[in-house]
Amino acid sequence: MKPAQIYILKVCIATLIVSVPVTMAIGFGYIGLIRLINPPNWMFNFSLPFNHVFIFVAILVAMIMFESYLVKKVGYKRFINDRPVAHSIVIFLFYLIVSGSIYPMTFDHLLFSYAPMFLTAYLFNRIFSAQKDKPLPA
Repeated sequence: MKPAQIYILKVCIATLIVSVPVTMAIGFGYIGLIRLINPPNWMFNFSLPFNHVFIFVAILVAMIMFESYLVKKVGYKRFINDRPVAHSIVIFLFYLIVSGSIYPMTFDHLLFSYAPMFLTAYLFNRIFSAQKDKPLPA
């Protein structure tokens, strides 16, 4: 496999594996902190549907592949190559708006449901980017 394909696999599989537990841990931590305050008439929920995780990862794969195509074949250096996660986040939020999934959500529901997924994708993009152009050891 090419180093770019291995990089895509590392980033996307790590995002798939880590984003759901991180979202649940952050959500339960937030609920626990709010329970300490115990405000009256307070209600909070969060959810991360697996189909949204898979759609985000598919968009992330497409953006990273598009980035490597632009750099290697066309020669663009600054168009999208250092921001594939940011562009995939914007496209995913546009998907949520178009599909109507965002309308019943409040801001804190949106923040605690999807921000950890975006953060893990960004972190794994940064962690594995140092190894992007290195071939696999034999």
